[in-house]
Amino acid sequence: MEVLKTMTAREVLNLIEWLKSKNFTSDDIIDCIESVEGKKKKEEKED
Repeated sequence: MEVLKTMTAREVLNLIEWLKSKNFTSDDIIDCIESVEGKKKKEEKED
């Protein structure tokens, strides 16, 4: 059985608001979301 690995738009917005409340910058938030999504790992492998 495949595990669902997606977040709803509401969950993403909640995450962004929580990160903002912890004084994350916009760039930090983008990096965080990209890392969770796996984009950062894919880019590192391509280099």
